[in-house]
Amino acid sequence: TGQRSPKMADETSGKSLLLVVFLLLLYVLDVRICFCEENANDEFEEYLLCRQCGLEIAKASDLNTRPSKAALRQRNDTIAGVDGILIQLFKNPQETWVEVITAETANVQKHGQPYRQDTWWPGFSWRISICPRCGFHLGWFYEPFSQNPAGEEQTFVGLILDNLLYQRYADNLLVVPKSYRS
Repeated sequence: TGQRSPKMADETSGKSLLLVVFLLLLYVLDVRICFCEENANDEFEEYLLCRQCGLEIAKASDLNTRPSKAALRQRNDTIAGVDGILIQLFKNPQETWVEVITAETANVQKHGQPYRQDTWWPGFSWRISICPRCGFHLGWFYEPFSQNPAGEEQTFVGLILDNLLYQRYADNLLVVPKSYRS
């Protein structure tokens, strides 16, 4: 009684070999998954999207900090994975309150003529910026009209934070087929 038959020994060694192969496969897959997760940030550029139609408007890496003395309140936050983004609260002449972030560049269409009055950044004129796909108001395009005190002459975009959507958030939204809707 304590001896195994050759058939049982073959089954046991076969199961052991299968278990070793399975564990090796799990290890290889785990290493590949970890490698992919580590490099995912390098390959994936986070975007801010138009809240109305989902068009890519600005890369997170293009967001910058451009303080304005006209801001009623300022705070720093992490936006689309970028730390220290300045969010500024403004009130326009129509008494509308907006939180604005700035970007070096954005996929927006300039609308209308530049205005110098009521600018939140002295030395810069502004135009309304809209989504090139759906025409939704996204913010303002700023361009210098004179030599700025700090010597800055580059253009930038002020984007209304509430009119944008984080790409990672949008990627997690579920769309329910019409056939399932009641």
